[in-house]
Amino acid sequence: MDKNKRKQAPEDMAQAQEQRPTAKSQPSELEIRAQNELKMLQHTAQKKQMQAQMKPKIDSKIVTQASEILRKYKEGKARLEQKIIANEEFWKLRQWNYMNDGNNDFKPATAWLWSCIQSRYSDAMDSYPTCNFQPRQSDDKAEAIKLSAIVPVILEQNRYEDVYSDVVWYTLKHGGSIQGIFWDGSKHNGLGDVTIKKIDFINFFWEPGITDIQESQNIFNTELVSNNILEQRYPQCVGKLGGNTITLAKYLYDDNVDTSDKSVVIDWYYHTEYNGKRALQYVKYVNDIVLYATENDIEVPTQQIVDPQTGIPIETPTGKSMAERGLYDHALYPFVAAPLYPVEGSICGYGLTDIGRDTQIQIDKINKAVTENTVLGATPRYFIKGDGALNEEEFTDMSKKLVHVATNVGEENIRAIDNPQLSAVYVNVLQSKIDELKYVTSNQDSNNGVAPSGVTAASAIAALQETAGKNARSSNKTFHRAYREVIYQVIELIRQFYDIPRTFRIAPDTVGGEEQFVQYSNAGLKEQPMQTMGTETGFRLPEFDIDVTTEKANPYKKMEMNELALNFYNQGFFNPQMADQALACLQMMDFTRKDEIMQRIQQNGTLQQLLAQYQQIALELAQQVDPALAEQIAQQILQQGGQPLPQGGMVNLDGGDEHPYVEHSREQARASTQAD
Repeated sequence: MDKNKRKQAPEDMAQAQEQRPTAKSQPSELEIRAQNELKMLQHTAQKKQMQAQMKPKIDSKIVTQASEILRKYKEGKARLEQKIIANEEFWKLRQWNYMNDGNNDFKPATAWLWSCIQSRYSDAMDSYPTCNFQPRQSDDKAEAIKLSAIVPVILEQNRYEDVYSDVVWYTLKHGGSIQGIFWDGSKHNGLGDVTIKKIDFINFFWEPGITDIQESQNIFNTELVSNNILEQRYPQCVGKLGGNTITLAKYLYDDNVDTSDKSVVIDWYYHTEYNGKRALQYVKYVNDIVLYATENDIEVPTQQIVDPQTGIPIETPTGKSMAERGLYDHALYPFVAAPLYPVEGSICGYGLTDIGRDTQIQIDKINKAVTENTVLGATPRYFIKGDGALNEEEFTDMSKKLVHVATNVGEENIRAIDNPQLSAVYVNVLQSKIDELKYVTSNQDSNNGVAPSGVTAASAIAALQETAGKNARSSNKTFHRAYREVIYQVIELIRQFYDIPRTFRIAPDTVGGEEQFVQYSNAGLKEQPMQTMGTETGFRLPEFDIDVTTEKANPYKKMEMNELALNFYNQGFFNPQMADQALACLQMMDFTRKDEIMQRIQQNGTLQQLLAQYQQIALELAQQVDPALAEQIAQQILQQGGQPLPQGGMVNLDGGDEHPYVEHSREQARASTQAD
């Protein structure tokens, strides 16, 4: 049996070898790379083919429906548009166009209302704001210091002071303002940066009846753009422009503004929900032509990484598509609306023109009547008999010294016309109306530096000015609140787009007397890992509180702060030995940057305490080693402003008694330590 098995074994082995597949040669690295590249090309081609076949979500039908919503919004603010156009005419001293007196004679237009607006504007610009960032967590303190120095530089590069000036003018005239905060990718040679613009209510449309712009279902911002520019930027517009579907209200321009070769470009903003998260969507269109839509931008951003095994670059996704992510990560409408005097049911309030226009009309009508009466009283008029034989041409020519008459001139031939004298009550009414306009618009004489009669004391004048300026300060708070909201959105744009470091020049006053050039990116604003007991528990987003302060553009404010600093110096507030008394006094005071001054005084006091301790240690060691050296150190301390030596100027260093200076220094150090 064993022999049979041995005989069958070679046969079985032969059969097994026949059944075993022949080993194939392994593909080379070059072949693997070629195959992977072919797969990648096929994947890319399939992706582009799918995108080409996919129907855009936002098409001409959708934007036509959006235009219908825009028309409803426009009807809802028709009265507001009329008010704004009329207010602009009052600002241009053309209020007689709204009096309808039915004649075209002399119409004096006084500038009392104009002066009230201009005075309030000056107060607002004297309080031009700046921002300081306060961290909400201690880990973000360094980032807050950077933002406090860099954000004002970004605003300066945007010429934000000009924007702020336009916003103040517009708010005072029309009762509110809108600022747009956008990301402009074309700035800095394609690097991109923040852009802040003033938005006109005439060109802006929102859901009627709301008071918070973020609650509107849709926002439309429109702009007239030349057809030639549109055709150059967007080839799909060639031959399709002309005949606007939306008609915008227009100001009564002084110049002849031709808009026949322009089209209304509409920026449409709305919100969507993706995976439970709110996203801000954006559509730019003209007529029914879609120029860009975030929901049509479904391409997922990718980056190429090299496969460590094959060395072949592979595309990997780096984030969400624009359709899912939205235009901006903060998901807010990129607009900040601020009413001056709020009214219910509108994001635009009342302005100084709305409050004072009726009084201005009364002033002009009374002023016209008074002026006409004055002119009539200063111009003699006569009754002349028809056959009085008076040469009327010579009589009315004031350059003629002789007037020829044919007969005797008497009362029966010519008589002067008596004009009624204007009563003083009418002049008083005119003055009372002027005072009324000043009062209701908070532009009294004390605001302009004019003291009332009988008030001569400087303190009394200052008190009147301070009291009269409370309404101006209230208006400035309105501008500052809007400024804070603008800065919040600026920070969010920096958080989203400042991936590449940028260089900023920091002014000397923010870095201790020497300008610096620093690089900054959004690395410190991105999500930060949170740890609990050494274990990561999630991520947090750095957030900051914004403290809005005034740049003290008013020279009198600057002088006031300088005088305050000198008073602190003269009173010894910065003397380290008086740190406790100075801090106790400052606790009861209130002025700008008080916390910074208190921190500086506290640091001085701490340094003084450390210095006293180190002096004590030095004297003790010197006395043990060399009494003469201890005497020398004591003299040096005295020369540098240290504590005085015992009376007589000399001390006994012989014997075992402790040096009196050492004892005094120890007591001072002990007292300061216990006080802390």
